[in-house]
Amino acid sequence: MMLRRLASGFVLAALALACAPAWANCQLDNVAALPVTMLGMRALLPAKINGQDVQFVVDSGAFYSTISTADADKFKLPRRQMPFGANYISGVGGDAYAEVGTVDVLTLANTPLKRIEFVVAGGEVGEGSVGLLGENILGRWDVEYDLAKGSVHIWEPKGCGRSDMSYWTKTAPDQIVDLDSDHRSYVMNIKGPVYVNGVRLTAMFDTGASASFLTRRGAARAGIKSSDPGVAFAGYSSGIGRRAVKNWTVLVKSFKIDQEEIRNTKMRFGDFDIDDVDMLVGMDFFLAHHIFVSNSQHKMYLTYNGGPVFDLSQTPTLMIADAPGAPPTPAPPGAVTDPSQANPTDAAGFARRGAGFAARNEFGPAIADLSKAIDMAPTVADYPYQRGLIYLRNKQPFLAMADFDQTLKLKPDDVPALIARAALRLAGHETAQAVQDLEAADKASAKQDDVHFQIAELYERADLPPAAIDQFSLWIDAHSEDARLPGALNGRCWLRALTGVDLDKALNDCNRAIRTAPKNASMFDSRGLVRLRLGDLDQAIADYDASLAINPKLGWSLYGRGLAKTRKGMTADGAADIAAAVAINPKLADEAKKRGLLQVGGGGAADHVTAN
Repeated sequence: MMLRRLASGFVLAALALACAPAWANCQLDNVAALPVTMLGMRALLPAKINGQDVQFVVDSGAFYSTISTADADKFKLPRRQMPFGANYISGVGGDAYAEVGTVDVLTLANTPLKRIEFVVAGGEVGEGSVGLLGENILGRWDVEYDLAKGSVHIWEPKGCGRSDMSYWTKTAPDQIVDLDSDHRSYVMNIKGPVYVNGVRLTAMFDTGASASFLTRRGAARAGIKSSDPGVAFAGYSSGIGRRAVKNWTVLVKSFKIDQEEIRNTKMRFGDFDIDDVDMLVGMDFFLAHHIFVSNSQHKMYLTYNGGPVFDLSQTPTLMIADAPGAPPTPAPPGAVTDPSQANPTDAAGFARRGAGFAARNEFGPAIADLSKAIDMAPTVADYPYQRGLIYLRNKQPFLAMADFDQTLKLKPDDVPALIARAALRLAGHETAQAVQDLEAADKASAKQDDVHFQIAELYERADLPPAAIDQFSLWIDAHSEDARLPGALNGRCWLRALTGVDLDKALNDCNRAIRTAPKNASMFDSRGLVRLRLGDLDQAIADYDASLAINPKLGWSLYGRGLAKTRKGMTADGAADIAAAVAINPKLADEAKKRGLLQVGGGGAADHVTAN
C-alpha cells in the first residue's frame, strides 16, 4: 500500500556534466550525492533523526522508507494508522503490523528535511541501521549506483530525452534494460526482464537484498527444484515479517540481462514469493556493475565492473555480445571519462571504496584503501574499526585487535568496536576483559537497541547465563515483530533450562518459539531440557524425539533423552543414547555434570541418575 507523496524534496547543487556531442542539450542536475559505506552486503547511509546520528540501508527494493518498531520507540516518533485501513505490509518473512511514523527533521547529505513520514514496521534490518531508505525518496529522480566505490547519486535530467545515460563510459558495451512501469503509483518500481536458463523472468533490482535470489515461483519457472542434484541447503533468510525462510544454492547454467550473460554460477533460491517478482537481483549484482536507473525514461543502464557477480567465492564465465547476433566476447573494463569517477581524493572516499572492495572479498586493496584513509584522517574512529573488520575476515586477528583498540582510544563508547573487541577477547580466553567491553557496550546503548542480542550471545559464550538472560530480555521486550524473536526466546529458554532457574518462564519461552518456528531442532532440544528438569519425562522424551527427527546428530538431545530414559527405568536404551551423545561430543558428560544434570528431579527432588 502506497502512502501519500512526501511534501519535502531536497536539492543540494546543480552539476552540468561534460557531455558527448549526442548530449548537446542534456544536463544532469545533481540533486544529492549520498556517501554510502558497504558493511558486509549492506549499503549504509549516514543520516540524522531529530539531530541524532543514525544509519539507513539504501534499499531500491523497498516501496517506501521504513523504520523498525524498536527504533521508532527509541526516537519517540508520533505514529498513526496507515491510510485506507491498511494495517500490514508484506515482505520475504510474511506480513508485519505497520503504522506511519513522522520524523520532525531528517538530515540526509547535510540537508534537513522537515516532517518526513516512514512506515514503522518489523524488526531491525541489520548492521546497526534503523531502517530502509526506499523508493518513495529514491524513485522520484534518476539514481546512479556505483556501490563498489561507495557512491549513490540522485540526478534530475533536463533536456535529455532518450539520451544514453551511461555517461561514465563510452568504450565498454553498456546494457540497457527497459523497466516495467506501474501506472498506479508515482513510485517507480525497478523491475525488468532477465533470463535464467533461457527462461524470461521478471526481476526486481533490489539493493536491500544482500544476495540475489530466485523466488519459489521463479525457480520453478526456470526448472529448478530443491530436490535437484547438486542443490545445497544454504540456511535461512529474513526481511520484513516474522518468519525466516529457507534458501538453497544451485548451479545456474545461464543468467542473461540484455546482452550480458553469466554462465555456470551459483545462485540462491528461496522458499518465498513476492507479488509478480520471479527474482531479486541483489547487492552482489550491484557491486559488480555501475548502474544508472533512469526513472524518467523507464530504463536502466549498466556496465560490468569486473570480478564475480553472484557467487563471490569464484569468478563465473561472463560474456557480453557486441551486438545482437554477434559472437560473445569477454567484457572489457569500463573506461572512466567523467572526473567524478576518478580515484578518491579524500579519506572518506578511500574508506568507502575500501569497504566496497571488502564486500567483494578483495581484502588486499580494501586494507590498502582503509590504511590510506587512516593516514589522511588519523582522528576518525570509524576508519580503524572498518579496517579491523577486514583484518578479521582476512584471518589477521592481532592486527584487528590493534585497530579496535585504536578506535576505542579515539571513541571509548563506540559500541560496534566494543562488541568486536569483546568477541576477539573471548576467542583469546580473556573473559574478564571481554566482560568489561560488554558492560561498556550495554551502558552506551539504549534499551531498545538491537545490539543487546549480540551482547546476550557473547555473555552466553562467556558462560555467564544470568547476564545473557538479562540481555535477551531487553531485546525481546523491544522486538516483538522481529524475525529473530524465536531465536532469542529459544536462547533465553535454553539458558534458564541449563541453569535450572525460572523453569515455568523457560517453558513459556520455548512454547512461543516453537509456535513460530516448528521445524527447529534446537527449540525442541531446549524444551526437552526444561521438561527433564521439571520431571515431565514422557514429554521430555517426546521433545527429544522431535529434535532428533530433525537433526539426528544433536548431542544434547541424545544425552537428555538418555537421562530421561534411564530415570524411567529404560536403562539399556538410556545408556545407548548417552554413549551416542558422547561419541558426537566427548565433553558432553563433563558439561552435564557441571550443570547438575546427573541429579534431575521434578519439583526440586534430587533423584540420582548415572550414565552407566
